[in-house]
Amino acid sequence: MTDTTTSQGEQLVEPALAALPRMLLPSDLFCYEVVEGEPGLRGESVRYTMMVLLGLLRAGQAGLSLPIDPHRLRDGVDAALERPEMTPGDLGLRLWVESRADTGAAERLVGALDESLRSHGGLAAREGQELAWIVTGLALTADADERGRTLLAGALDQLINVNQAPSGLFRHFGGPGFRRRFPNFATEIYSVLALAVAARRELDDRALPAARRAADRLLELQLPDGGWPWLFEAERGAVVERYEVYSVHQAGMAPMALLELSEVSGDARYASAARRGVPWLFGANELGQDMVPLDRGMTYRSIRRRRPLDRLWLYANTALAARLDRRLGGGGRILEVNRTCRPYELGWLVEAWADAAGAG
Repeated sequence: MTDTTTSQGEQLVEPALAALPRMLLPSDLFCYEVVEGEPGLRGESVRYTMMVLLGLLRAGQAGLSLPIDPHRLRDGVDAALERPEMTPGDLGLRLWVESRADTGAAERLVGALDESLRSHGGLAAREGQELAWIVTGLALTADADERGRTLLAGALDQLINVNQAPSGLFRHFGGPGFRRRFPNFATEIYSVLALAVAARRELDDRALPAARRAADRLLELQLPDGGWPWLFEAERGAVVERYEVYSVHQAGMAPMALLELSEVSGDARYASAARRGVPWLFGANELGQDMVPLDRGMTYRSIRRRRPLDRLWLYANTALAARLDRRLGGGGRILEVNRTCRPYELGWLVEAWADAAGAG
């Protein structure tokens, strides 16, 4: 790809930063989502707040002006960490934050993660994205204490030895269940990122080959317009259902992982694939829709099948994949834009492109 797509990613960073304060609640946590045309904010999310916080910390390190004090968000997160809805994956995210905020809490957080895993079924029960956040957080704070290093070794064993299928893709979780073989894009791309981080820090010789096996298969499955499909069959390494195609995958998550892997491996194919997905955001998609109207204080979440057809199509394609190795096609008039936005989508956009924007 040319430098045009890189500059397209960079040019979204400052508008994304400017849009974030609208989504912040008086609790110093971010909302769950905003909906175009609705004046208020929906819900509250500690998890999304941590993702935004990571983006802000990255932007601050890159020398960009921040619209929100990261310490304010961190205090809001820490006040909420003992809520019953917090999962081991959330503690992995908080360790990831700790690697940048350096509050001296790493050893305590590792202990909390260990306890949370024991009470939530262990590593095998974690969905792919959560396991990846745990690996990332532990990899970035691996020198905290011996317990952290032990947890990291177990998490890497789970991810590489158990969750990675023969195709190279990662299963949705390690335990039994129908959904195990049908991971989503989040499971795949967060796992690639986690292993790239571990490889950069030379924590496990298996990490880089495993990350490349998964990423190579994802590159083969990238859509002709640069989009990243949503649901996979891990054993064969095939796409089960294309939709929803999410803006955050194009703007944030794929670039975060693939640019990191490109640097660690020295293979420019991964960076090129990440950049090839960026024009999708600006209208080079199946609906010709601008998905990043940041002048309205939001991005559009996805292109999806019209409801209620989306659920019917998902169930049909999953059943066909499970039994017959087939799936339905379909597009055009049965598609629509999901005109909602969640704060983490802007946080991950900033995380992916802040370094380039700051260098510019």
